[in-house]
Amino acid sequence: MTRISRRAFTRGVGLAALFAPFMSLVGRTPTSAAATGRNRYLLVFYSNGTDVNLWTPRGSTPTSIAFSEMTAPLEPLRSELVLIEKLSSLGTADNHAAPGGLTGYGYSGNNRVSIDQFVAAQLAAAGATTPIPSLILGSVATEQQTAFYRDNQVLSPVFSPTAAYDTLFGGVVGGGGGEALLRRRQSALDLVGGELRALQDQLGSEERRKLELHADSLRQVEERMTGGGGGECDPGAPPGDIPEALLASSKHLDLAITAFACDLTRVASVQFGHHQSTQVSLAEVGAPGDWHNNFIHGDNPRTRLVNLERWMCGQFVAAANRLKSLPAPDGDGTLYDQTLMVWARDMGDAITHNGNDMRFVFAGGGGYLDTAPGGRYIDGGGEGHQRALLNVAEAMGVADFTGFGDPNGPRAPLPAIGG
Repeated sequence: MTRISRRAFTRGVGLAALFAPFMSLVGRTPTSAAATGRNRYLLVFYSNGTDVNLWTPRGSTPTSIAFSEMTAPLEPLRSELVLIEKLSSLGTADNHAAPGGLTGYGYSGNNRVSIDQFVAAQLAAAGATTPIPSLILGSVATEQQTAFYRDNQVLSPVFSPTAAYDTLFGGVVGGGGGEALLRRRQSALDLVGGELRALQDQLGSEERRKLELHADSLRQVEERMTGGGGGECDPGAPPGDIPEALLASSKHLDLAITAFACDLTRVASVQFGHHQSTQVSLAEVGAPGDWHNNFIHGDNPRTRLVNLERWMCGQFVAAANRLKSLPAPDGDGTLYDQTLMVWARDMGDAITHNGNDMRFVFAGGGGYLDTAPGGRYIDGGGEGHQRALLNVAEAMGVADFTGFGDPNGPRAPLPAIGG
């Protein structure tokens, strides 16, 4: 049997994985209805755990944030922020690859779904349909993905900004409207499907099984693609090659916001880095190194980790400012007025590898968040972090949480965040 090269296999699987997060959501039931929400768009900003002692804004009160050195670049959004820490994952987000960060469910769960996918399904069930029900971008292509789930199956982000741009806006650039965009996507699907069929006979059983999972996702895309969307928007110039993973995620963040402006999707997630390994060479951070192995476990003091967290705070603020600069597609205010921004993490304390101190940063318009002029700070006091994930759903108008998270875990949002 002819062996296929690792590069060829990666290329083939990567093309198929490109479309997996885009496929329409099915299995809607009467219990998955959504109420009219205060936010129309959900932007999940996702990253690794951190050094909780350096991140903690000591001296904060419920109505005043005393930013730490790590969090200080969030200052421009002070009056719009809700910072919460000291939430427990109840064992679902301990150590590498634990799935609980966005699902609230541990390894033993048999119905894992990440909060972004759950919300997208509820919006679709309530009639808020878009060409792309949900968008997952970023991460590190060389690592096993463990963050995003639907139907108990892990989903792959789109790693390449160029691939994401081409898929999202290929039919918008140069005119042609929704029909051209649909033709472009269908043509891409045909190409990927053909490459997958060519690969299947050249792979081992385990690789073939993974490939078949992606192929099934493609078939569902083909069956449910309806085209349309796009609206009046300017996607800008196509991105070039971006080898630095974090800079690629920064571009992905920009693309996600543009997708909102075009009303192509209501739910987008952008992952910065990966819990196992992420090579970082940002000038703002200092000497190049690996985020986890060097910045978290090797450095003393952890100056590079502090600098990296500050850089990510800057990315979060820049995303908020761009949302504020763009009109909402329905003409009612800006995108920021209709968007819930959530910075979530895969674990709490990355130094000790546990999820006993999970933290979130919330921002955005819509009126859901309970903010304060000095910033809102919440000590979670060991409450289950699943409650904060339920706040995300509630802010998006979801009235029934059936099907999300651990059914034996906490089932109510935290009133201190909003309502």
